[in-house]
Amino acid sequence: MPIPVVTLRVGVGCVLGLTLLTALPALASEKDELASAQRMLIQVQSALERARVAAVQADPSEQGRFYFDYQRATSDLKTINAGIDRYLEPSRAQPRDVGAVAGKYRRERP
Repeated sequence: MPIPVVTLRVGVGCVLGLTLLTALPALASEKDELASAQRMLIQVQSALERARVAAVQADPSEQGRFYFDYQRATSDLKTINAGIDRYLEPSRAQPRDVGAVAGKYRRERP
């Protein structure tokens, strides 16, 4: 026996409604996690600044051949943070490319 059209529509409507209701907490969770990641980036930036100060104050005889590029790492952290900001509060419909993260922080001393 075929299912009446009205019953079918109500069933489909209920399924779609439940899908939307379960998607909303997932969206809120993603935003919460990204906000948490931004707070962690701030902590990483603070740790990098403390390490940079320690490196500047270190004895020159303890400095090795290579050094950590704090400026590039800071720039990459700012790029990542700005990308999260743009995702959480988009100002326009299409995302834009802001450049790649360098990823190479080991430099040779001159």
